[in-house]
Amino acid sequence: MTQIVIISGPPGAGKSTTADALCERYDRTVHLQMDEVQNSIRMGYIPPYKPESYNQTLMIARATARAATAFAAELYGVFIEGVVGPDSLTAMLEELKPAGIPIHFAHLLPTADALIQRSHARTQINAGVTDDMLRQVHAMFAGWNMPGVTIDNTNMTANQTADAVMDACGTGEALVWSP
Repeated sequence: MTQIVIISGPPGAGKSTTADALCERYDRTVHLQMDEVQNSIRMGYIPPYKPESYNQTLMIARATARAATAFAAELYGVFIEGVVGPDSLTAMLEELKPAGIPIHFAHLLPTADALIQRSHARTQINAGVTDDMLRQVHAMFAGWNMPGVTIDNTNMTANQTADAVMDACGTGEALVWSP
């Protein structure tokens, strides 16, 4: 399986667990986390919620895409997960196209209530995040008109969500670019 699948969604949508479930299904896979690329910045880091972080956000998207392209060239199936908005997706696609393989995009979007419930279970990660903040983030994601497929995984396990992502890739519903 040589393809690139980008999994996006708000915090608590299940991106990491879905990408992990997908990676377990194939022999040669890579799970690239945009948060890890972001956390690699030591000096000059700008928190992503600040307006002045826009260029940094695009840089992180491009850097992650370049890594994905390198892995794909070695015939790995690549699963990228992160908070990917419209501009970040455009930047990523520009960097990914030279890989010459299909690129899919899955937008995980459980209900706002599910995000809040999941956030409460992730107290260590989401310290200081309020229910109102999560509702605003959910509304922002729901308002984006993104290509690919949007999956409401409110009542799905990670494996069921992974099934839905791969089904959408298989039918072409998640395809955003093909050579």
